[in-house]
Amino acid sequence: CVCKEDGAVCGSDGRSYGSVCALHLRSWRALLDGRERVRKAHDGECKLAPAIVVPPKRIHNVTGAQVYLSCEVKAVPTPIITWKKVTESPKGVRLLEELPGDRVNMAVQVRGGPSKHESTGWVLINPLTKDDEGVYQCHAANMVGETQAEGTIKVLQQSKNKKDHFPASEDVK
Repeated sequence: CVCKEDGAVCGSDGRSYGSVCALHLRSWRALLDGRERVRKAHDGECKLAPAIVVPPKRIHNVTGAQVYLSCEVKAVPTPIITWKKVTESPKGVRLLEELPGDRVNMAVQVRGGPSKHESTGWVLINPLTKDDEGVYQCHAANMVGETQAEGTIKVLQQSKNKKDHFPASEDVK
């Protein structure tokens, strides 16, 4: 059995189907189960507001190390990811600093994936300084909506004494 019409469609149930034939099959099953029929709402996948699939983590490391925070987001259309560092003004107002800004030890990158309609964003810091300690916000947006998640970086001053050993970034979570 081959479907004459090719391409994804959005159903009246808010779900995306690979073809109109897949939608008709779902509709037929719904009717057999006593549920409402599923109709084609429009061609193409259903719109979906951004949802964080994998939020940024908590990082503990020492000055001079290389660390990164990552964030995976799913949405239709594919979301745009930006990173901000959360700080507080002397009067207690929450401020959001757009990253990387003019920080020479920081890079921000975004790529599509790992799955369709997902984006992954990273903020890489190398070398880590005490000033990098704080809360970092992954912000995702598309035409349907927006969301954010926060991760933290805790920085310990690396000891100059050779007897003290601190593990590498991958060893400390």
